[in-house]
Amino acid sequence: MASFQWVFDNAESISVNKRPIVSQTIARDQRVRSISRGGAVWRFTVKMPTGMRWSDNRGYIEDIDTVNLLKAETVSFPSTGYDWYTGYRGAATSTATMTFKYNAAQAASDTTKFELGNMPGAVGSALFKAGDLIQPGSSKYVYMVRELVTKGSSPTQLVGVHRSILETPSDTAVTMKVGNAVSWSVICVECPTWTIVERDIVAWNGDFLFYEVL
Repeated sequence: MASFQWVFDNAESISVNKRPIVSQTIARDQRVRSISRGGAVWRFTVKMPTGMRWSDNRGYIEDIDTVNLLKAETVSFPSTGYDWYTGYRGAATSTATMTFKYNAAQAASDTTKFELGNMPGAVGSALFKAGDLIQPGSSKYVYMVRELVTKGSSPTQLVGVHRSILETPSDTAVTMKVGNAVSWSVICVECPTWTIVERDIVAWNGDFLFYEVL
């Protein structure tokens, strides 16, 4: 039973944070210095609603108590109800043919860019928009495209994403999952307890906090 997926599917609200850790100092002359420390890990804060029936959901709740902070699970936003967040926004009629390649030369040049190949459509068409999600091959890592990507006259082009690419550099091009098809491997780092209120109603004593597993 996928308890974490049940939490995501029934959430009242989901907060997403993928910003890197930033170290910032202010000098005596008020000059501000900032440096990124990396760590752009996906973090999800999930608030559950009050009003769910214990009798309908006790199997999921028991599984949450069992998994607790111990195990990682895979979660996704597969339904069309999440198109506002994960839906593909580019103009390609199909994303199935596009390929992802991140080799040693790219890693030495810019760790936040990969080579996009086998691009469909006409020159000038929008293949990705800022905020589109991609996941290469069988990887467990999800990346967000950070700028508009249009098809050029070259057979390949570099695409920037929100963080350093975590895949091992390789000259092999792989296909990608895009939009609603991506999924995250997460572990719960804050797991709220629950209280039964009135008759058969579950109230959660706090929010869930999930971290991407690297």
